[in-house]
Amino acid sequence: MPSAGFADGMPSPSRRAMLTHGGALVLGAGVAGVAADRLSTTVMSPGHRADSTFDARAHGAAGDGRTDDTAALQSAIDAAGAAGGIVFIPAGVYLTRGLVLRSRVHLRGAGGDATTIRLQAGANGAILESAGFSKLTGTGDAGGINSFSVRDLTLDGNKDQNPAGGYGLRLYGYQYELSEVIIFNCRQDGLYSEWSAAGGLPFPSHQMEARVTAVRSHNNDGDGINFNGPHDSMFVNCLAFENQAIGFRMAGESHGSSMVNCHGWGARQPVSFHLAALSLGCVNCYADVNGGVGVRIARHDCRWVGGFVLGANNPGPRREIGVQFVPGPTDGEPSGCVVDTKITNCATAAIDFGADGGRSNIRASLSQPGVNIDGKHVDGTGAGWIGNPHRTSRIDIVDGVADAGRNLVVSPAFEMRAQEVPAPPADASVRVFARTVGGATQLCAQFPNGAVKVLATEF
Repeated sequence: MPSAGFADGMPSPSRRAMLTHGGALVLGAGVAGVAADRLSTTVMSPGHRADSTFDARAHGAAGDGRTDDTAALQSAIDAAGAAGGIVFIPAGVYLTRGLVLRSRVHLRGAGGDATTIRLQAGANGAILESAGFSKLTGTGDAGGINSFSVRDLTLDGNKDQNPAGGYGLRLYGYQYELSEVIIFNCRQDGLYSEWSAAGGLPFPSHQMEARVTAVRSHNNDGDGINFNGPHDSMFVNCLAFENQAIGFRMAGESHGSSMVNCHGWGARQPVSFHLAALSLGCVNCYADVNGGVGVRIARHDCRWVGGFVLGANNPGPRREIGVQFVPGPTDGEPSGCVVDTKITNCATAAIDFGADGGRSNIRASLSQPGVNIDGKHVDGTGAGWIGNPHRTSRIDIVDGVADAGRNLVVSPAFEMRAQEVPAPPADASVRVFARTVGGATQLCAQFPNGAVKVLATEF
C-alpha cells in the first residue's frame, strides 16, 4: 500500500543484509530502509465501504469468459488498495491482460472450481503481478508489497494462446498468504515469488514470511512453484505436478522455509523438489518421479524427514534417482544435511552421493528391484546408491537385511563409553561394547551364548 515517501512497490533506500556462514543463518533484528509506516493503517478514502469488501461485478466485471475484464478487476483492486480490503470475485471466468496486486488487498474467489481468472489471448504476461515487480526483481531490495492474500480461485495461463510467455502469479513482496489457489496452463512458471535477504521488520509487523497452503500448480511449461523468498516461509498441503521444469524450486532467499505434506509428481516433471537454498526443511513430503529426480539437494543444512520417494523403474532415457546431492554455489556444498525416508523403485539409484560435502546424516530404507523387461532384470538398474559419501557423513542404508551387498553403513569416528556387561544378543548376532577391567578399558564382542571375546585392551 502507499505510504509516506514510498510509492506502492517501489524500492526502499537501503536494507540490512542477512549474514550467512557455513550454512548457519544469522538474522538481523531489524531492517534499515523498511519504513514502519509501510505497515501502518492508511487514512480511509472517501466512499470507502465500511465492511472493506469490493465486489468485482459492482465494478463492471462480466465473468462470462468472453469480455475483457481487466479494467473492471483492476478498478476493484485499486479501490481496495486505497485503505485495504477484500476484493470478492464471484463464480465465473474472467479474462484479463494482467492485473497489478497492491499491499493490503485480499483477493477472494468463490472456490477453485468456481472462479477462474484466465490470461487473455496474446497478453503473454502474468495474470497477477505485484506492484513494482519489474523494478524490484533481482535488486535484493527490502521493499515490495506486503500484507496481501489470494485465495479460493483458479489462475489459467491459457498458454496455447500466449506462446511468448505467461505466469500465473509473479510476486516481489512479503507477509502474504496464498490459500486454495489452482495455477495451471502457464507458458512459464505457475508461481514465482522473490524477496530480499532482510532479517527483520519493524513493529507492528506480525511476520515477514509467506504462508502458502493448498496451492496446486500443474501443467505449466516452467516450474510449478519457483520460490526465491521471503525466507522462513511455510508451505502446507501443496501440489506441484506435470510441469515441464521443476515441481518445487526453492532457491534464492527462501532459506529457512519449511514444507509439510507437499507432493510433487509427474512424468513430464524432471525434478520434483529442488532444494537450492540454505536450511530448508521438508517433513512428510512425497516426491513421485517417472524418470527424473525426486529430491535434489544443493545447499547446506537441508532436511528431508519422513515422507516417501517413489520412482517408476523407468528404463530411460532420463536417469531416475531418488535423492541426489549436487554442487552448490560455494565450495563444500551441500553439507550438514539430514535425510531420513523411504525410497523405492528408482531405476538408476536410490541415492546419488555425488556432491555430498560431509557432516550429513543419511538414513534410508530402500526397495530397489530394478528394471524388469520381459521378465528379465536389466543389469545396472536398481542400485542402492552411486557415488561416494563424504568420510564425515553418517550413512545407514538398508535394502533387505539378508543381502549385505545392498546395504551401506558408514560411521565417522565415534566414542564408545564403558558399561556393565550387557545381556547376550539374539541368535546369529554379535554385540560390540566397551568395559573396564582392573582399571583398563577393553573393546569386547559378545555372542548369543554369553561368551565375551576381548578385541583390544588398553595398556
